[in-house]
Amino acid sequence: MENIQLSNILRIQEASKQDRLVIFVGAGVSANSGVPMWGSLIDALRNELPESLKDEKDDLKIAQLYKDSRGHKEYIEKVKESLMFGKISPNPIHNIILDLKPCHIITTNYDDLIEQAVTQKYQQYYVVRKDEDLPYTQYQNTLIKMHGDFETGNIVLTESDYYNYPKKFPLIRAYVQSIFASKLILFIGFSFNDMNLKMILSDIDYILKENMQRVYFLTNKCVDSIQRTYYENKGINIVSLPLDDVERSLREQSIKVNDLGLVLKPGITLYKQLYLVKNFKKEKDLINYICGYVDSCKDEIRVFGDGLGYIIPKEEQSSWNYHSSGLQINSPYIKNVKEQLKTFSGRRKFIIQYKDLILEIRKQAYINRVFSIDGLRLINKKFYRNIYEYFPCSSTDYFYELDYINLSDRMKKIRSGGYKSNISDLELPFILYRLGEYYQAYLIYKELASVTWKNKKYILYFICMYNIYSIRYGIRNQLEKRRDIDSLSILEEIEKFDLPSILNKLPIDIAIKHIFEDLLSYHFHGSKLVDAEKLKEDISNQRKSAENGGCSSNSFIYLLESKFYQEFDFCNENCIICDNNSYIKSLYYNVASGVLNSHVTLSNKRKYMFQTKVEKLSKEHLLLLIFHIENKELLNIIKQYDIKQITLSKDGIDYLHCLVTNLNKSIISSGYVNYIVINQNLLRNIVQNIISIANRVGNNELQIANIYVFLNYVWDVSLLLSPFSFELRMLVDKIKPNIDSAKLLINKFVFNNYRHWSINQPIFQLSLLLKDSDQTIDDIYSLDDIPDVKDVLLGASIFEALNKKVQHEMIDYFKENIKELYYLLILHEDYHIPILEEDILKKLLDAPCFDQGLYQNTEEVSCSILARIRKDSEYNVMYGIIDDFAKHNTCFQFFLDPLNFSDLDMIRPTWVCYCDDDIIQKLLDIRIIKEKVKEYITNDNFGKLEFDRIWELL
Repeated sequence: MENIQLSNILRIQEASKQDRLVIFVGAGVSANSGVPMWGSLIDALRNELPESLKDEKDDLKIAQLYKDSRGHKEYIEKVKESLMFGKISPNPIHNIILDLKPCHIITTNYDDLIEQAVTQKYQQYYVVRKDEDLPYTQYQNTLIKMHGDFETGNIVLTESDYYNYPKKFPLIRAYVQSIFASKLILFIGFSFNDMNLKMILSDIDYILKENMQRVYFLTNKCVDSIQRTYYENKGINIVSLPLDDVERSLREQSIKVNDLGLVLKPGITLYKQLYLVKNFKKEKDLINYICGYVDSCKDEIRVFGDGLGYIIPKEEQSSWNYHSSGLQINSPYIKNVKEQLKTFSGRRKFIIQYKDLILEIRKQAYINRVFSIDGLRLINKKFYRNIYEYFPCSSTDYFYELDYINLSDRMKKIRSGGYKSNISDLELPFILYRLGEYYQAYLIYKELASVTWKNKKYILYFICMYNIYSIRYGIRNQLEKRRDIDSLSILEEIEKFDLPSILNKLPIDIAIKHIFEDLLSYHFHGSKLVDAEKLKEDISNQRKSAENGGCSSNSFIYLLESKFYQEFDFCNENCIICDNNSYIKSLYYNVASGVLNSHVTLSNKRKYMFQTKVEKLSKEHLLLLIFHIENKELLNIIKQYDIKQITLSKDGIDYLHCLVTNLNKSIISSGYVNYIVINQNLLRNIVQNIISIANRVGNNELQIANIYVFLNYVWDVSLLLSPFSFELRMLVDKIKPNIDSAKLLINKFVFNNYRHWSINQPIFQLSLLLKDSDQTIDDIYSLDDIPDVKDVLLGASIFEALNKKVQHEMIDYFKENIKELYYLLILHEDYHIPILEEDILKKLLDAPCFDQGLYQNTEEVSCSILARIRKDSEYNVMYGIIDDFAKHNTCFQFFLDPLNFSDLDMIRPTWVCYCDDDIIQKLLDIRIIKEKVKEYITNDNFGKLEFDRIWELL
């Protein structure tokens, strides 16, 4: 096949990919459904005219004479009859036309065959039959019946129809002219002598002159150079594809095609021509094809993910499974390559053939997580050894290491580099988004959208528009308190974005467009979310099986992990903000749940059984758990799956050390602090997750005491809620801070305007550390220096870190001011403050002032402590007043002897919860009590920590 014809085919393909292809359908297409051609129609009209007109050669005059003599109704009925209207169906050529995905179809045919084919293939084309239809266009794609149709009875056939066409169809005429000016037009089903073709091109040429786009005319004739020049001078590129050349090309490209029942030879030829145009590959083998495709858009998009399914030719993917280590598509080409690589000569030939592409193949395979395809391994050990040479660190890499020093330098370099109209331009606004600086990211995206549009980088343009829309709520929240910026107007402007419409109008490759369509419809995320939900449940069932003696011996965990990696890479490598919607958050939550649940699944001790579970959490696992999960959700997973201990791999330990070390370096280097605190909430969540994980790490080599330096630098106590206060308590108990850090932290907790009861326990632990080192809180010299001396538990928690003088003052203060029995007993048992005296206890027992709070049941707590005091001989002088209290308090009567308490109906579930474990276990053997307790803790809406222990006992 001539190079010029190959070039024509590729241009048509490119127009199809960019949604710029318009197919102009002539009568030759309908002829294959049995519709007579023009000459037969005119003969049918001529045969019913007087004998004197039998020799009339003017076709238009024949039609005019027939209409004038018979009237419009009989004329229309005759044309319908002659053209077999209502008696015919679409043929395979109509289907292949639609498979080429033209943005518009124009036809001079009156029949409804194209409309029937559109309906059968469930495609959306708005049919324009008359001028009045144009203002009501419903779809982006249109089917233009340029010469009218039978439904409206406005067919263009007679002499006057053609002469008056500009007056009768002015809007359609102008619309078609605009299409000719901006799209690639492919004429099919026309002959060179077709009157319609000549008149249309003459009309268009007269209007557009030199601004007319060249049109393409598909023929099966061999056209000599003289005729080709003639047509080229008229703005027509001849796509000459004789049947022999077409069939040879189909064989060379291993494209299988049959005529699907077509009878006429011209129709068979046309069908095969269009099939070749649709399926022709510039590169005959899969490697060259994909590499060429990727290379053509590498400046604007790097990772395709599941979108590879839109790129790999259909004949090379009889199946599609994008799994944890790559792709399974059952490609005939890959099968042949695997056979070739089995021999030395085959490997040598392969290396010689693809020598310049092998490294690029591996790079693309790596970032798209296609480590193998149909079992053919694409990445080798040498590639991994040089990974940082192939992929130098980006700002995103520094962010995920909390390396704000290098991140700052990288951002300065990007800012000074100017725009390059490639994907690197997106790095700066993307990292600003990561840091929580949404408004600055918005300004850069807005500027970039203008730059990329002017430079015709439409993929980058769409990503900018998509990212602006994705961060609109972040912009609103960030500017909420700003009065110098009209945030409402910004939000209103962004809300007007119609991303699907923007995407449809962009001249970008159809495969890339499909990827973005999936992104907009959430199909991209939703399909992975559905899979992740199921895989999470499968892993949960595996754990139950392991606890009953079974084992996990399938790939559930690997498949689940891959869902995160695929999303993560697509988002970060392409700088696309798609990780902040509910679909992705749910997906990440499911993956995190599955990873942790798999990690704590019992290991199989039978050596002959292969175990599939997460034995140790790696760096990639920690990246998910630390950066992409809300701390409250992480704690929920830990609680739900009873995660007591975590084991890290070496790179996991190194990664935690790296994060904490880099944080502290950034704080010490004050010039980088601004990057840390752009959005404290985001960073605080990261550090909370580090702490929650570190609290459960069983590796002895974990050393992250420097985390306290960060806590003292940016921590805001007002954001410490109960669940994380417990985590902080665990941290202080597990990883002791040095004295300087302990002093700074306790000062933050004590002298902050906001305090929450839940942080009293961490304060108490820090106070004990100070006591053990003979240190005190420096700024407290008397009770007046305590911010809120009336806060009993705050005073109790810092008691051990006060100097002796202030301790005596506080004891006296408590003795005089405590008004509730609960606080007296808590100070005695939990804080060991010596204030339990007979007269004080008697006064408070007479008026205990119990309060049923959300997180503490003061009566149950008080009675349980009081019962222990009653059994302690050290306090025998108080037995009398305690026994008097027992006479009128049923709850206390229960705690004195729970197992022999006779009135079961009186027992409350909260009473049971505050007993010792051995007592609870015996009480739960009583069915009535067990049901009460189970119902009570099942309806726990406040996440009471003590209930975890009850669940275990149940």
